[in-house]
Amino acid sequence: MKRIYQMLLAATVAVAAPLTVAPLAQADDFDDASLPVYSEFTIDGITAKVTKGVNLLDDPNGTLGAFSDFYYNEGVVTIDFNDPSARESVAGKANAYTFGDESMIFTFDKALGVDRTDVKSDKWAPTGANAEKNTSDYLAVFQGNSVTVDLASSLNYFGMNWGALSPENKFEFLKVDDNGVETSLGLFDYNNVFGSSDSKLPTQAAHHNNEYNGYVHFYANEVDGLFNRIKITQTGGGGFETDNYSFRFSDKSFDFEEGEDTAQTPEPGILLGLTAFASLMMRRRLMA
Repeated sequence: MKRIYQMLLAATVAVAAPLTVAPLAQADDFDDASLPVYSEFTIDGITAKVTKGVNLLDDPNGTLGAFSDFYYNEGVVTIDFNDPSARESVAGKANAYTFGDESMIFTFDKALGVDRTDVKSDKWAPTGANAEKNTSDYLAVFQGNSVTVDLASSLNYFGMNWGALSPENKFEFLKVDDNGVETSLGLFDYNNVFGSSDSKLPTQAAHHNNEYNGYVHFYANEVDGLFNRIKITQTGGGGFETDNYSFRFSDKSFDFEEGEDTAQTPEPGILLGLTAFASLMMRRRLMA
């Protein structure tokens, strides 16, 4: 009983402590221990934030492009398009492929190689975190084609290395129910992601004719923002250059500051019950 009392008392003190919510910092406000965010935009349950991303520890020169700031976090799965043998056609589906993970199916409107949409390696590959030239393979989608990524279950986080940022680059997030009916949760593009007066463009690359690159993170800020389908479209001239996709499967919302599922908050009734029980046990102990 003493052990149970101590545990409940500790839990009560922890959950009863005041909750402090820090204001959202802009890029210039972050210290070295924080993650610099250059722009952000929210549509209902989904938030987009742009950082520079990171170079992998075994690729400090950024030749593989920038990766998610959460790359090394538990539960994050990454597809980098660098292994040709990992690409496999999906049986019974036209223009559909997996790239090393069967829980993620990439379906193209047209076959790879048509209208220049393909996995390739050239000067337009999204850069490393500090604008280094990426010499690895990446995925490019051109006007007249698009790619839909279907997930085996819901995601609370998706990130990608976004190259040569352009207003014609479109991201749409959807929820598909068991009957195949899809609901759009938000359409993001350059104009709304960088529409705020506080926005800053991340990494400028000289070998991209001084166009900008960055790592864009999309995450469910609440459970209503969980998604299981992503559509990536190029609506104008030029290409949509992307690389190093990171995914996180979960049925909970995502805590961007911690890079993990949002911690569950006990219901008010449970908190009151814990407090009352701990108080009762304390009174009994004092009277004993």
